[in-house]
Amino acid sequence: MTKENHEIEIKHKKNQISTDVIRATHKGDWVPTGTDLLIECYVLENQERVFSLRGTARTMGLKGNGAGALQRLLKSNYIRDYLSADLKQWVKDTDEGKVQKIRPPEGGNLIHGFKASLLVDLSDAFYKAKNDGVFDIPARQYQNELADRLYNITLAFSKVGIDAFIDEITGYQDTRDRDALQKLLDIYVEDYFQPWQKRFPDSFYKEIFRLKGWEYKANGRKPHLVSKITREFIYDFLPPDVMDEVRERKKGKEKIHQWLTSEAGLNHLEKQIASTTTLMRASESWEEFEKLFGRSFKKNYSEQQSLFE
Repeated sequence: MTKENHEIEIKHKKNQISTDVIRATHKGDWVPTGTDLLIECYVLENQERVFSLRGTARTMGLKGNGAGALQRLLKSNYIRDYLSADLKQWVKDTDEGKVQKIRPPEGGNLIHGFKASLLVDLSDAFYKAKNDGVFDIPARQYQNELADRLYNITLAFSKVGIDAFIDEITGYQDTRDRDALQKLLDIYVEDYFQPWQKRFPDSFYKEIFRLKGWEYKANGRKPHLVSKITREFIYDFLPPDVMDEVRERKKGKEKIHQWLTSEAGLNHLEKQIASTTTLMRASESWEEFEKLFGRSFKKNYSEQQSLFE
């Protein structure tokens, strides 16, 4: 190889855009209702949802190489002006060799991905072109049929809902829900219960005693009903999953609040105590308090429930 050719090759390689391979964590196959088409759905490790580009091309009835066929279609003069900014960017990126490469969860050959929400943009572009009469010539019968096909495929979901749709198809929703729950528990619940500190101010108990017509003694024994009131008006308003987890972890006579984190759990608890105490202070009777509380927290007190037995 001559020095000149070597320099040209180096320059060519510098101009090429290398797209990193990204791993898919979940996969599922979607057969649109009323069709014999199959399109592979993926959730990537960065949580992006995509279709396989080849599957997208098959869905559209395109022949040959998926990336090339769709790219050529979208560069046609009759549709170019109807493309969304995202689709135009996809065409530009594809021209530059930036088609996303994906490694399937089961391994094997790499595939090309097509961002799921772009299918909705495709449907919108062809639907608008059809309505404008762009396909009203015999030579564009295929495009006219494609507009109807894309519209029917995307009719069942919107751009906002497409992520949830693919999560269900691939089974990712179970992982997503588990991850969200774990994040919630990490924020609210300690791994081990913490040393006891006074969390409920005397004013909270004084107002309960006042509204119930009981004599209050600072160090006196509290009626069992106070524990039920505390659970119902305070702990019931922490996230239910958090309370379920605390019940699982609770080992003995430690208080519920000893399992709550200072950042979120105790902060939420203290705000609930303060709000409830304020509503009690504003009430002349327990019945009036329940009405005020019910209006404030949207709770019906015709059927009172306790979180713990």
